[in-house]
Amino acid sequence: MDVVLVSSSPGQILGWVRPVAERAFSAPGVLDVWVLLTPGQFSTGHEVEVASTFPGVRRVVRPLEFLFYLAVNKRPQGFAPSAKGVVVHLGGDMAYSVLLSRRLRYPLVSYSTGAASWVRAVSKFLAEDERVQTRLIARGVPADRVRAIGNLTIDAVAPTLSREDARKRLGIDESQEAVCLLPGSRPREVEVMGAFLCRVAELLSKVHRNVRFVLPLSPFTDLESLGQALASTRHRHKIDGSNAVLEQGDGSIIARTAEGVEIVVETDLRYDAMLSCDMAICPPGTVSGELSFLGVPHVVVMPLNVPGAVPISGMLGFATRVPLAGDIFKKYALDRIRAKARYVAAPNVKAKRLIVPEVVGEIRPEDVVIPSVELLGDAARRERIGRELREVIGGPGAADRLIHEIRVSMEGAHTQDEKEASAG
Repeated sequence: MDVVLVSSSPGQILGWVRPVAERAFSAPGVLDVWVLLTPGQFSTGHEVEVASTFPGVRRVVRPLEFLFYLAVNKRPQGFAPSAKGVVVHLGGDMAYSVLLSRRLRYPLVSYSTGAASWVRAVSKFLAEDERVQTRLIARGVPADRVRAIGNLTIDAVAPTLSREDARKRLGIDESQEAVCLLPGSRPREVEVMGAFLCRVAELLSKVHRNVRFVLPLSPFTDLESLGQALASTRHRHKIDGSNAVLEQGDGSIIARTAEGVEIVVETDLRYDAMLSCDMAICPPGTVSGELSFLGVPHVVVMPLNVPGAVPISGMLGFATRVPLAGDIFKKYALDRIRAKARYVAAPNVKAKRLIVPEVVGEIRPEDVVIPSVELLGDAARRERIGRELREVIGGPGAADRLIHEIRVSMEGAHTQDEKEASAG
């Protein structure tokens, strides 16, 4: 049976596609996993490379190949679906998944965190939790076609070391406090957030002399790209940022800022690096959910100083690329973000209250230093936030439940085909 996963952005590929592919690979019976990537504003250029490493994935289809297949029915080379399967929408524009399910004549299952489009074309909506399930039903999805299965992102978080061993690996002394710096995945985002976080590290080190900084490398960013982004001074004046150069340290890679502050770059054990830290500073998105599951308090930062670095989804995102008029569309989109979003951090959105601090808008590094200093100086508060994050974000098991639901959908579709054949 084919499990055809349709996705787009780095966060969705790492947080949703990977755990589903891994569970499908280890599930009883033969499940052939295919990944088809849609065009999107969030692309880094490394999506095919990363998704191809997931266990069980037979082929990753690039966006242009996917579009060509939908347009002229020319199947991508190496993509050999059988006559039985299911299309699973795991992010991106739903229209691509709908068209693909019609092309393959497979039922369509959609994992949703709140969106409810193409309702008639979707066999089943799988919701992150009961809150989302209720929202989907309110938006017109029949109750019998919605199931709450849990947070897929959680199933992707798999540290291999204990916190103590992870700290030893990174050279973090027992007396030191460690801060995790996460600049994102997309080149433009890393360039802006990298400069921003370098300056935050410099300011924090002046207040907390015995602090250690750790930067886990995103799977969608290589060391060369990171080095170029951290060394760039292109956006420094817009965000009062700093820059850094990569150096080979004693068994590790160090990003040394303009003022000499050392940031340890972890290239392999991303989740272990997160777990080793006392707090983190990150952009909104998947990473906030990952940190929440690990129980790591964090400050979510969304600087809007450089509009081009903020990804915008949907048709409005494509409009921002229009020459000359693009900046106008971008400003309009960012104004809508600020007006509509009460919270941007995953745990805050889910809890409908402020669990972790958020700093959003045209901001400066100093704006992030203040809540960071408060967290570093209050171990009891960090422990309390860590407990709340784990409670709010939920437990693992969503990927296994998704595999079960797609089997049910496939069996239902097969039964329907048999009835239609008998009637004919």
